[in-house]
Amino acid sequence: MSDIEAVTGVVNLSEGDPGLVDEIKELGGEELLECIQCAKCAAACPMVLAGFSFFNKRVIHAILLGLRDPLLDDSSIWACQSCNRCTEVCPREVNPFEIIQAMRRVAIREFALPTLSIEGLKSLYDTGHAVYLAGAGNTRAKVGLPEKPYSTVANPKALKELQAIIRQTALADLGIIPMDESDVTDTCEV
Repeated sequence: MSDIEAVTGVVNLSEGDPGLVDEIKELGGEELLECIQCAKCAAACPMVLAGFSFFNKRVIHAILLGLRDPLLDDSSIWACQSCNRCTEVCPREVNPFEIIQAMRRVAIREFALPTLSIEGLKSLYDTGHAVYLAGAGNTRAKVGLPEKPYSTVANPKALKELQAIIRQTALADLGIIPMDESDVTDTCEV
């Protein structure tokens, strides 16, 4: 963020990335240039009601201006709930949802992930679930469910196989999972 932006909220467009549009188009946002900024997508978007600074219309506008860093520095692109309302109401058949997904792909390539995503990835590696509630065993038992769900939580062999697969992906480059098989979790706490 430049000094002028910090004081005034004005963005220096000369610092924009002209290659961002092509990158987004290559990653699934082919209809990006069809957007006429009519704001029908914004009118249908839950992100607007939640008060996020970049919602579908603004994400598209920021991409068109090449504002890579402001988009990567803001967690709004991760707030999209994939409801596809924006796509349903677009008069130009632009798919704002896919454009946001493409921007997420850019963020992943640059390791610009929000804290909750990193925690989810750690949990995926440790338990086999992106969202996992430790200590839920008693609650499950109270409603007649087995203490451990029928998943990697109850199957250490499957968890080890999943961890081996994850270590072979780009997730390993994030530095949040152990790369040595001896560090692999054998069981999950419930």
